[in-house]
Amino acid sequence: MIGLSLRLLRLGGRRAWAAAGLVGAGVAVATALLMTALGALHGLDQRELRTGWRTPVAAQGDPVAQLRVRTDHAAGLPIVQVDLAALDAAAAPPPGLPRLPAPGEVWVSPALADLLHALPADALAERYPGPVTGEVGDAGLQRPDELVAVLGRAPDDPAFTAPGDSDVLPVAAFDRVEASSDALLYRSLTIVAVALVVFPVAGLLGASARLTATRRADRLATLRLLGASTRQVTTVAVAETTAVATAAAAVGVVLEWACAPLLARIPLAGGGWFTADLRPSWMVAVPVVLGVGALATLSAIGGLRRVVVSPLGVVRRQVPQRVRWIRLLGVAAALVVFGIVNAALRTVDVSAVGLVLAAGVLALFGACVLIGPLVVRVAGAWLVRRDGAASVIAGRRLLDDPRAAFRPVAGLTLAVFVAGFLAPLTAAVSGLSTEDTTTLHLRPAVVAPDLRDRAEQELGAAGIAAFLPPGTADEVLVRPGDPAVLDRARTLLGALVPGTLVQTEADRAADQAVLVGDMRRGAFVVLIGTFLVAATATGTAAAARVLDHRHTLRLLRLAGTPVQVLESARARETAAPLLVNGAIALGLGLFCASPFVAVSAVAAPSGLVLLGVVLLAGTATVAAATAASRPLLRAVTAADGSRG
Repeated sequence: MIGLSLRLLRLGGRRAWAAAGLVGAGVAVATALLMTALGALHGLDQRELRTGWRTPVAAQGDPVAQLRVRTDHAAGLPIVQVDLAALDAAAAPPPGLPRLPAPGEVWVSPALADLLHALPADALAERYPGPVTGEVGDAGLQRPDELVAVLGRAPDDPAFTAPGDSDVLPVAAFDRVEASSDALLYRSLTIVAVALVVFPVAGLLGASARLTATRRADRLATLRLLGASTRQVTTVAVAETTAVATAAAAVGVVLEWACAPLLARIPLAGGGWFTADLRPSWMVAVPVVLGVGALATLSAIGGLRRVVVSPLGVVRRQVPQRVRWIRLLGVAAALVVFGIVNAALRTVDVSAVGLVLAAGVLALFGACVLIGPLVVRVAGAWLVRRDGAASVIAGRRLLDDPRAAFRPVAGLTLAVFVAGFLAPLTAAVSGLSTEDTTTLHLRPAVVAPDLRDRAEQELGAAGIAAFLPPGTADEVLVRPGDPAVLDRARTLLGALVPGTLVQTEADRAADQAVLVGDMRRGAFVVLIGTFLVAATATGTAAAARVLDHRHTLRLLRLAGTPVQVLESARARETAAPLLVNGAIALGLGLFCASPFVAVSAVAAPSGLVLLGVVLLAGTATVAAATAASRPLLRAVTAADGSRG
């Protein structure tokens, strides 16, 4: 029977291949996006493995080194400066270094080596104790463009006593690390982003596996009426769907691997990625392909009950598909789950925040999916009471199978939910103030009353015009007249107090600025991914519904119904459920964001722009899907009245 199933697919003609292509396209896109989401988590893990040595567990016994990590700046770029004093020269070095650096040695990343050559020596190189000794290998870097300087120091070097925002850590071994707070935060945000994408992706996978369900049910019901057993019918259905879905899933994995170099250019935490970081291993890819095939198999089996129990009813189309109001209990349960999650966020460990919040997001996603077919049912009942043939046709099609009618708008509904969740967050992030980027702050380890005078003299001798506003007893402020000499002034002032980093307020808040930019960028990446899913689902589902209902459409056309009326009916059966479901999804999305930011933030310009873009994109997607499947509708209704 497996051979028969594959033969029926192979010899089924252009329409059979078109139907298989629709299923394959949806599954391939969904798998590629799922692999992209998993690739982001894999990339964060790989980053942490390479850079965890910078946040080691403090030694309890005799340390082999002492370490301090700070962030310097040059040319407007952050430079990770690692001051390292070897207490045991024979100890294993950090990743990326052949040995522990000796006092006076300078090891830099390839990107920093290029920057040192590009900038004048007094703008950067003179901050270091000597010439470059060697380069830090990729094994010790977060990303290819990361700027890192590892400076060998003596244990009593001023770099370990100068004031700053970081502590000096005694190190027992560089493989005993703990996750930094930044790493935990980014992982939590990424898990939430994955949750925002995975549910629409999973919905697309399921919807793609159920595409052309009516055509498949007709064929299987005919086999059943001809005497095929339940096992034979099941084998035919499973073989065709599983073969197409598994092959398409493999294509999706290859597609993600091929796009990894482009994805690696999307900056996160200050820069891009190593391409290999965004490619999950085959130990992940293989289960994904098998899981997609299994989902397709379950979807195929799930549609067989009507075929086995009432094949004649399937052939004669006398088995309506109903949705029950009991779904509202599921919606209520989802709201309760989100309330529990909201309460748990106040007490849960920071490392689990992402998982807990993701659970709440998924619960509200589930509420959107549960209530969607009910909205379709209500919209169908409303349309059949309206005047006009197009409204009646649209209403009857919605009432015949509300769950199938919801699939073309499900992706857009979930996209509106994502927009509702992200709009107030993006607006709140965009409203954060920027810090001063022109005034340098020099903070000595001890109060130096003459430091201001010495700074003014040194700047004048170097030909750097600067204004020194009044500071405090333990801080000197310098505002260069020309921003182009900021790095020169930074280097010169740092030499007055060895071991000190000279920073602006913006430098001190650089991590926050990077986080704000990443959150804004991540919001748009998630929205783009969600709308890519929505566009794929809407387009394939719209075409599939034409193929599934081609017999009814032909009969309507033969009865004298104009094609324009059929096209109008298709537009109404999409627009009416989408408007109501979209409004509900928007409300649930805003509700999901309410624990973190005031919902009123959505009224800010950036929030309104985001919602406006979503509205336009959703309208354009529906219009494009309808237009793309219009030739198929005309081709189907132009055929004779025989059942195909």
